[in-house]
Amino acid sequence: MNPKNDWLQALRALAALAVLFFHMAPHWALSPHLAPAQAWMHWGFSGVDVFFVLSGFVVYQTADKPGYSARRFLLRRGLRIYLGYWPVLLLTAALAWAASAWPPLGKAVRSALLLSPSLFDNWVPTAWSLTYELYFYLWIALVFLFAPRWRAPAMLAAFTALLLWNAAWYFWRYPTVQAGLQPARFALTGLGLEFLAGALWAHLRKRHACLHAAACAKWLALAGACCIVYGLGMGSQSPMYDRIEFMRAATFGVAGFGFLLVALAFSDWQWRTPRPLVALGDASYALYLLHPLLLDQSSHLRVRLPAGSLLALDAFLLALPVAISAISLLWFRWIEWPLFNRAAASGWARRLTGHPAR
Repeated sequence: MNPKNDWLQALRALAALAVLFFHMAPHWALSPHLAPAQAWMHWGFSGVDVFFVLSGFVVYQTADKPGYSARRFLLRRGLRIYLGYWPVLLLTAALAWAASAWPPLGKAVRSALLLSPSLFDNWVPTAWSLTYELYFYLWIALVFLFAPRWRAPAMLAAFTALLLWNAAWYFWRYPTVQAGLQPARFALTGLGLEFLAGALWAHLRKRHACLHAAACAKWLALAGACCIVYGLGMGSQSPMYDRIEFMRAATFGVAGFGFLLVALAFSDWQWRTPRPLVALGDASYALYLLHPLLLDQSSHLRVRLPAGSLLALDAFLLALPVAISAISLLWFRWIEWPLFNRAAASGWARRLTGHPAR
């Protein structure tokens, strides 16, 4: 099993925090002192693009080892997604039931099974990206099953096909793309370019020792910094770079790849990773799923603050990300991780895979 890379965990934490601050912008807008921060908080959604790139890198590493089993791989990844997600969904359902705000049955089913990549079809707002994650895991499983000796060419061919398909529609049928009516929008999503870029880099990094060398790391870190500057700089030029998957991958996805390169360079230089970031990186899935619900619930506490006290409001809003991060850490340690480990070592998991899932 691949040892955990602390810098990648730190990157997970920063990506989750970016998404948290993105969703916290309307809350901070209530304070005249904190409202100016919305200018940079708006771009926090790009943390999702970092997650897709990072997921491609880590998931490929997980699969790329002796004794690979597609059944075992998919079972473990499925358990990791659903067992981290369902407790949050149950908490959301309980609060909705208490508030008599139950969704239509169809939406509830789609939400429970993660069948839709639409934000509006999911009860937990951030769960839309999990549908893509599950789909991308299937890609990796198919590559390892049907092209075991030609993994890199197969993934490169898939990357090229996605790039050409999305570029063709973007340049020749832009109104269709802008309206969200591009054929096979989910099946051939431009967001897949981010995942495949991470997976391809994992393949290259494992097979070329020079990519681990400290001398090479400085050039890769420089390349990563250039990707970050380009991706964030270009992506901030138009709101369409968020709404169109191909444009998003070509900007914020490039920035996400840049962050991956920089994190790997820090790891190769053996720089010490801040322990709080590593811990929060471990709990990043819980933070990603829980924070919209916690932000909504925070409004019940906010209305109890002393009326007209900006100091109390500022203190409350500044404490929000700290409190949400702390709750996510506890949720991970007491609920998410024990539940996953118990299920992965269960008898039915052994029967499905032929041996304990690890």
